[in-house]
Amino acid sequence: MELTEAKITAMIGLGLSSMLVGLLPAWFSTHGRQQWPLFLSSLLCFGGGVLMATSLVHMLPEIREAIPNEYQKYTELIFCTGFFIVYVIDEVVHFFYGDAHDHGASTNRNNTQDNHKTLTRRHSYSYQRKSGYGTTEYQPLLYGDCSYRQEPYNPSYPPISSSNNTSWDDYPPSQLCHVGHQEPCDASPIGNVGLLIALCVHALLEGLAIGLQTSSSQVLLLLGAVASHKLVVGFCLGVELASNAGGSSCRHFISITIFSLGSVIGIITGMAVIEIPKNILEIAFPVLQGLAAGTLLYVTVSEVLPRERARWHKQHHRRVAGMVQLMAVAIGFVIMTVITLLLDHNHN
Repeated sequence: MELTEAKITAMIGLGLSSMLVGLLPAWFSTHGRQQWPLFLSSLLCFGGGVLMATSLVHMLPEIREAIPNEYQKYTELIFCTGFFIVYVIDEVVHFFYGDAHDHGASTNRNNTQDNHKTLTRRHSYSYQRKSGYGTTEYQPLLYGDCSYRQEPYNPSYPPISSSNNTSWDDYPPSQLCHVGHQEPCDASPIGNVGLLIALCVHALLEGLAIGLQTSSSQVLLLLGAVASHKLVVGFCLGVELASNAGGSSCRHFISITIFSLGSVIGIITGMAVIEIPKNILEIAFPVLQGLAAGTLLYVTVSEVLPRERARWHKQHHRRVAGMVQLMAVAIGFVIMTVITLLLDHNHN
């Protein structure tokens, strides 16, 4: 196969396969959000694990390997710069458009305050302090007829009612959960936009690497390496876009198309500027890769995972949801790590 034919094959193969796997989640997300909400949440957490491994295990070592020796000490700094760029943009958007992105926080806060006042009126009690040598004890003084149900911050405590002869001294008066329960702002475009930009930059640079190859065998070898993880990442991007209740099918299609064209444009660029000075590539490639990796990490740990954890920590009739999400994140991380290590071994 000629070199040009191999690169054209790579463009068509990466473009079409990326679009196919990216659009696939949209076909079942419409009904799946109501019928299999935990399954969809697990897919999103799986995608979070994949994206985390892509950022930390796949991209970060590539940056350190590609950057010149005299600049290797700045690898992590470039990575963190990408993280903070998106962080700053996110906070600036919320500062100027915070009212538009309220996402019901004030409503939830008012409901919480009303519930607290009601519970205070219905189940008010005080504490007597007992002090001894080296000890301090708080003991409730009043026990009323209580139909109070433990608020869903800790599902391990059952409801207390007047019918089961259970007194307040059998349970602590309050329990605190280890995570917040407010979901990140669904209306904010920063999460999906940042994710799309980071993955597109990464795809563009990978396509550029394919386009700069000088033999058809190298092109096909690199094509297999790129496709093996790009398809997994593309599916995770599709799941994330499809999970956005405010998103439309047209927006989903446009986003996946942009992602699919990233590698295609990269290959075309590599074919067109194959004579680009090497010293420029040695600096530009790792810097762009580092910024994209930092962006990817921010979206994963500040948008995707906190949202899913908060969403399911509110629904304590499914106590197993948190463990399912944890397993999904771990599986996604392990799969992407294994793919990366195998590709590195074959490359070496």
